[in-house]
Amino acid sequence: MVRQNEDHDDFVGDLIVALLRGLWVVVRWLALRPALLAVLLVLGGMFGLWGWSGVAVGALLLVVSVLGLGLLWRSMFYRLLVDPWRRARARRRYRRRWASALDLCGLAMSRGGQLLVPRLRAVQVGTLRDRLLVHLVMGQSVRDYERACPELAAAFGAQSARVFADRPGRVWLELARADALASVVPALPIPAEPDLSGVVVGLREDGEPWVLSLLGTHVFVAGETGSGKGSVIWSVLRALAVPVRSGLVAVWAVDPKGGMELGFGRPMFARFAHESTETMVALLEEAVRIMDTRCRKLLGHSRLQVPTDKEPLILLVIDELASLTAYETDTKLRARATAAISALLSRGRAAAVVVLAAAQDPRKEVVSFRSLFPTKVALRLDTPSQVDMVLGDGMHAMGAAADQIPGSSPGVGFVTVQDVREPMRVRAGWVSDADIQEVAALFPAPAHATCDVELTDHSPVAGAESGLKGAA
Repeated sequence: MVRQNEDHDDFVGDLIVALLRGLWVVVRWLALRPALLAVLLVLGGMFGLWGWSGVAVGALLLVVSVLGLGLLWRSMFYRLLVDPWRRARARRRYRRRWASALDLCGLAMSRGGQLLVPRLRAVQVGTLRDRLLVHLVMGQSVRDYERACPELAAAFGAQSARVFADRPGRVWLELARADALASVVPALPIPAEPDLSGVVVGLREDGEPWVLSLLGTHVFVAGETGSGKGSVIWSVLRALAVPVRSGLVAVWAVDPKGGMELGFGRPMFARFAHESTETMVALLEEAVRIMDTRCRKLLGHSRLQVPTDKEPLILLVIDELASLTAYETDTKLRARATAAISALLSRGRAAAVVVLAAAQDPRKEVVSFRSLFPTKVALRLDTPSQVDMVLGDGMHAMGAAADQIPGSSPGVGFVTVQDVREPMRVRAGWVSDADIQEVAALFPAPAHATCDVELTDHSPVAGAESGLKGAA
């Protein structure tokens, strides 16, 4: 008899525990769905006041309200109802497929007959791409997931997958469901008050603006013919149109193609060298002289030159870098060009002398100082090895597949910046010849646009009159 009472007490206790656990699961489930919880509370209140007839009336009003919201305020309808439902559905799909997907992709590990699956800690569902926070199994590294990105993308029905380090033992897996860069990005509006520390030149893969810093950096753009190097250069110059006209930015342009590439924007240039290698090298050496003078002024006062109308930011644009550093037949001129560019890259950032250079061939024997560019842009390239030459070792394995960019997508590329490990996919705005001519006519460099160091008879550019005069 006592044994029966004990069994009965155990059954009742287990039943109470099970009911409490079930209640906690329901409460937690509803807490994650505040809209549904609010509806249930309203319907419950109406049931308490008017019984089932009140519930029926409330349900009818709810249906009419949802239909009216969808017809009259479509954006609000999607924001309040459709998007939360879609995100919740996507989260459930990821968690349901997670274990089997990781196992089939070779990222689950077996130990002592037990299958160890990396833990999915969080799921962030976005408009174009989703982010999954993964807790790694002991013995795994970020590179294991980088190698498995194609398989992970296919497993979850995404167009592509990339991995970003979060902290030791955790990574973000980013899955792109749609491509924000599939369509041409039109020429962006000219900003009235651009920020030199971050000018908008295009669009990022997540749909956000691609912001390129100019102060305190140098930019190297590499890509095949027709890959969109001009799109990057002219998007930068277009974004700087207002400070160019005011004199806060002085653009010095070097065009080894005889002015074919940059000639459209000549009115915007304070200096323009294109007639001969001698004049182009002389312009580079003049920039070095100005940089050295500014550095001497900064000694003991500041670590970074602040651009002003009298001492503007000098943006030195070089369209085809290899023409000066590798393909020039005159060894003395080639050596002078290499020395000048190396000096500018090593010391120019502090003096507000910024180099924006483009090249088709990124090999070391062609661009030996490419590592001195903190910001690198890889447009369409030939091989995976070229991607690593431009962006750094291992960047292709991390998802920067610039060798797979189709010829129909000029301006699409991958960017790496200093102190950020992961490359970012971007697309520069497409600036037509008509757009270039228009912005050059409306925003010319001021007639008095001269640098803070005057030319002297001993200057290497004193006799190079052609190509060094202001555009005005």
